[in-house]
Amino acid sequence: MHDLPSLKVALTKTRALSINGRLTRLVPQLNLGGSPNWLFTSGKPNRYNPSGLKCVYFAETTLVAQIEYEQQWRGLPGANQPVTIFHAEVSLKEVVDLTDLDTLKILGLTEKDLFENWRTSGLPAMTQMLGQAVCETKWFSAIRYPSIAAKGIGKSGNNIVIFEDCLDNKDYVRILGPNDGVLAKWPL
Repeated sequence: MHDLPSLKVALTKTRALSINGRLTRLVPQLNLGGSPNWLFTSGKPNRYNPSGLKCVYFAETTLVAQIEYEQQWRGLPGANQPVTIFHAEVSLKEVVDLTDLDTLKILGLTEKDLFENWRTSGLPAMTQMLGQAVCETKWFSAIRYPSIAAKGIGKSGNNIVIFEDCLDNKDYVRILGPNDGVLAKWPL
């Protein structure tokens, strides 16, 4: 059984991945308001964060972002609402890569653990504990993990969850606007 202390110990043995490039996010257009906060963190629990952690989720490709968004809204009244697609240019020097089999082995995790329904698994879910361990140790700034939504339709792809409080001067997240102008950034 995993617990927070054992995950922290395992993280000391984990090799980091560096990610440099563009990531994509889709959000309901109505959530943006008049002056959008492109790096809004609700503090609500999600797959890799328990309540209260400041993080933002992105996909590695626009296709995976679209698949994730459609899966999230499938069957709900807002499924056909207007959508905003935006991109982030990132440089993340220390990322836990859950798509790497050696990393999974070091952490004592399986694909089943990653795809477990965090909403019904009991709180906190194992993936949420991992996110909390990453945040508390601050050794990594993000987690890369396989897309459950993409796998569900026979495709592959990955997502990244970036923890605001774990970014340091080696890292950045820049939301890109027209002509690649920066609309928002972490760290500030």
